[in-house]
Amino acid sequence: MLWGAFTNSMTAMMSQSHAMNVISQNVANVNTGGYKSAVDTFRTILSETTAGTNLLGVTQTTRQSVESQGNVLSTGENLDMAINGQGMFLLSGEAGQPANLSDYVFGRYGSFQWTVDQTASASTASAQDYDVVYDDSWNGTETNGDNPAASNQVTYLTTSDGYYLLGYAADPETGEFTTSSSLSGLSAIRTDRYGLAGGQATDSIDLRANVDSETEATDSASFNIPVYKQVENPDSGVTDYLSDQINFVMTPDPSQENVWSLELTCGSNGTSGTTVGGPYTLTFDGDGNLTSVVPDDGSGGLSIKATVEWNDIDFSSASTASGSLTPASSTLSIDLTKLTQLSGDSKIGSYDQNGNVNGYLKDSYFTSDGFLVGSYSNGETKQLYQIPVATFNAVNQMEALSGTLWAYNENAGDIVVRSQGVNDEGLTSWTANAVEQSNVVLEDEFTNMILTQKAYSMASKVFQTADEMTVTVRDLK
Repeated sequence: MLWGAFTNSMTAMMSQSHAMNVISQNVANVNTGGYKSAVDTFRTILSETTAGTNLLGVTQTTRQSVESQGNVLSTGENLDMAINGQGMFLLSGEAGQPANLSDYVFGRYGSFQWTVDQTASASTASAQDYDVVYDDSWNGTETNGDNPAASNQVTYLTTSDGYYLLGYAADPETGEFTTSSSLSGLSAIRTDRYGLAGGQATDSIDLRANVDSETEATDSASFNIPVYKQVENPDSGVTDYLSDQINFVMTPDPSQENVWSLELTCGSNGTSGTTVGGPYTLTFDGDGNLTSVVPDDGSGGLSIKATVEWNDIDFSSASTASGSLTPASSTLSIDLTKLTQLSGDSKIGSYDQNGNVNGYLKDSYFTSDGFLVGSYSNGETKQLYQIPVATFNAVNQMEALSGTLWAYNENAGDIVVRSQGVNDEGLTSWTANAVEQSNVVLEDEFTNMILTQKAYSMASKVFQTADEMTVTVRDLK
């Protein structure tokens, strides 16, 4: 009996001491972003059985409240993002997708930074001077060509302790993302610092404009839209994009009401290239809306297609002799749906064209729909990566690596990878420029501390009483 009293009180004191350590850990991490509090629960154990006597004890089981979300704190930092609802970031200890499930790491704290990959050697351009100046006499402009990057260093998006964030990379040609509910298709998020990117030749124009319905048959209306043409740098091999313009010259048909002829010319003087296609016949209804285009682009709609053969331009170079270059021909799809014929000035309301000069990646940031977006020096922005989360049937059963990182445990159930707007099912959303704080409630921890301390004192009192009883028995003998 006395031995049982010693055993019970001793295991109780050990368990309550462990519980106090857990509470202390929680309190110490009350300001640690993404930290998940832990709590000790207790269960009885049968330590030994003798004839007709059960000697019982108690042991603790530590449970982490991973499913409990902390408050979201706005930080204003571009590379911070908080998860709302279920899910965890997918992380890797290496710059790539792990080969084994056990090599994945999961976390909730979404504060990241660009880290230079020290194992990848930086590529450095030759000391050769590649400066090229394009002299476009048709438009009276001179344009400097782009040089290869002076230095191209691989950088990865990582946590502060070096884990790589995984996501879905955009297709370089289409910009589309291929997601999955499994762990396939993920890659470490990377960029090439100082890399040249972002330019393209114009191949699409969307015009919103009005032609004056009172224009004389001997007159015409003209709209000028800037476009970009492609040329290969003769020294470095870099593809450059030079500005030009397409002119929409519209003349009313003297014999038919509400009918116009459209011709396309190129350049500020109308002679920087030759257009193949047209002239086009445009017909409007009595309300000023465009009703037909002949010939159209083959779709039966209000769009046309034209090919531009650009004239040669001159160039001068620091490393080769001067000469002439022929820009690549352009095929333009032009949407005229928003063209009207109303009384008033002939003028452009707005236009969209998808060409641009080259640009360098200068910044990156998360968005609240779960993307990492790159911002380029030419004013363009592109979605670079889509950020998924991993969800589990029993997330509290994950194996804790620390208070903010976990490894997979089979008791957690199946992994489902979710992307917002794809298969998130309303379980997950994002807050950009913010992080999740600790879910520790300080008031609860102090309450648990008082209860734990009281339980420890009671167990120690039992131990003390058993000791005193043992002394008494000894003295009686």
